Amino acid sequence: MLIERATANTAIENFDRPLALFDAMSSAVYTTDQNGLITYFNPAAARMWGREPDIGSAYWCGSFRMALPDGRYLAHDECPMAVCLKTGEGTCNREILVERPDGVRRNILVSPQPLRDDAGCLIGTINTLTDITELRESERSLDVSTQLTEAILRNSQDCIKLLDIEGTLLSINPCGCSSLELDSETDALGMNYFGFWQHTDRDAALAAAEAARKTGSGRFTADFVSRSGKSTTWDETLSLTTDGQGVPNGFLVISRDMSQELNEAREKKQQLEQQKALTEIGALALSEISFQEFMDRTIARVAEVLDLPLAKILPYADQADHLWLAAGVGWHDGLVGHANVGVELASQAGYTLSVGGPVIVHDLQTETRFNGPPLLHDHGVRSGMSVTIPGNGARPFGVIGVHDTRLRQFDESQISFLVTVANLVASCHRQNEFAERQTLLVREIAHRSGNMLQFVTSIFNQTVRNSENLDDAKEKFGLRLHQMAKSNLLISNDGWSKTNFRDLVMQTLEPFRDRIDATGREVMLPAELCFDLGLVLHELATNSTKYGAFSGDHGKVSLDWKVETRDGRQDFVIMWSDQKAPRCVEAHSTGFGTKLIHQLIQSKWAGRVTTELEPNYCCCISLPFPGRLADNSNI
Repeated sequence: MLIERATANTAIENFDRPLALFDAMSSAVYTTDQNGLITYFNPAAARMWGREPDIGSAYWCGSFRMALPDGRYLAHDECPMAVCLKTGEGTCNREILVERPDGVRRNILVSPQPLRDDAGCLIGTINTLTDITELRESERSLDVSTQLTEAILRNSQDCIKLLDIEGTLLSINPCGCSSLELDSETDALGMNYFGFWQHTDRDAALAAAEAARKTGSGRFTADFVSRSGKSTTWDETLSLTTDGQGVPNGFLVISRDMSQELNEAREKKQQLEQQKALTEIGALALSEISFQEFMDRTIARVAEVLDLPLAKILPYADQADHLWLAAGVGWHDGLVGHANVGVELASQAGYTLSVGGPVIVHDLQTETRFNGPPLLHDHGVRSGMSVTIPGNGARPFGVIGVHDTRLRQFDESQISFLVTVANLVASCHRQNEFAERQTLLVREIAHRSGNMLQFVTSIFNQTVRNSENLDDAKEKFGLRLHQMAKSNLLISNDGWSKTNFRDLVMQTLEPFRDRIDATGREVMLPAELCFDLGLVLHELATNSTKYGAFSGDHGKVSLDWKVETRDGRQDFVIMWSDQKAPRCVEAHSTGFGTKLIHQLIQSKWAGRVTTELEPNYCCCISLPFPGRLADNSNI
């Protein structure tokens, strides 16, 4: 910069020597006289302006156009050089935008200074120009990078934390605050990162930090339990940070919530395992193993796939007043194959039968729909689910249930899996029953063909012997033969297997349906017993037609049946009550029909027949209930 005390002439004259110096400078320099006319500019200034102004005719500045940093255009007579001449005051490093003729703009720092003679009079100005375009572009890039970094931190689904070397939290992004269930970053500052983890996970975090100190990074996976008790799984990466001198000063921690990914992987694996199990169970259903073995292997596979300690299959008992534990896993010794399960709404199984669909128990201790039987509580059951197993008719086959001693949530795929297993069990049961019926029917046809002829002959002889004439014998024998055919048809339709007693009642007493009050639960009885009881019901109805309620137009009969348990023995009891007093007691009590009833019940089935004649006719039939005697234990 020239000394201000030079005179105008002296300044110009003495410029020859410094001009060469200015020409060689990389910084742009130019001068004006006291009127603002440009008197000199060096090559650097011309390159900056993108043009060469005319010496002696161009005023104030050699640039094509100028603007303020905010983009507003600046007139030449208002530029910093003009202001310096007008005020006599210099300025340093004022930023303006210089626009070249090609439209390119440069960020420039200008420093105009006044030139004065020895008398202090203003004789001109000198201006140095510094191009800071690259600096501003770098700052803008840095600003964009900073904004980008802030946006990434703000919107990242990863938890990003900055720690000091001891693990104290210095900074955390919003995702991190949310994960820690904190309202703001301020609440998190000062917390110790290693204190977030429990037990062995804390040791893993410390080991990862030590690895980062040695190699620059460390990594571990751990479960984090939030303040509210929510558990999530995180993948943690620790990177060592250093100061300007390369001295370690902390860690950058990037935490990624792996819970959803792990859950999806577990669900996929679980679904594949379920599909595999269903394929195996389906293959078992088509194999030649016994139905009991099928149930045993199926329920074991179900418990394995669902990772549950307790599972059971509960078919209906023949007398339909309870279920029984036919197959199971995890129950105390001696229960499987013997324990009874109530069908009342107080039990989970009974409630499941009443609603038809799946029943989910989240916590048995707080369950309000049913109490839960003692056995579940004795085994420490907390959670579980159960599904109805369809049957051949209106009555279900039973219930399949699974239980856990821990609190547990069951998802839709697990519920669907259990429903599918229930349907496979039902299908296998139908197939097994059909096969048994076919085998039994073939045997029964061979066995009963001879017996049936003998029985028909005996019925015929007895009927003729106790009839008044041939026409009377023909009518009686025809009715009895017809009833035998109806009973045989009903039983044969089910493959000569167990038959529902209610169905037998409805078919046998069809002509008197509106005049019989029939009450009793569903009871499954052996085919041969049902055949004989069909004849018994026919004889009772015939007697009431001749001597009792059915002899008139309005009389009614009450028919009740039940299963009674006494001293560990179960009896099937049938009560026939005729509301009308009999007219021919002797004939009613000594005829062939009465003898047939006694022969079938007492002689063949070891039962008892008790008859009361006053005030109305009542016949009570009691015979040992066939099949498995129920165990005294209850689920």
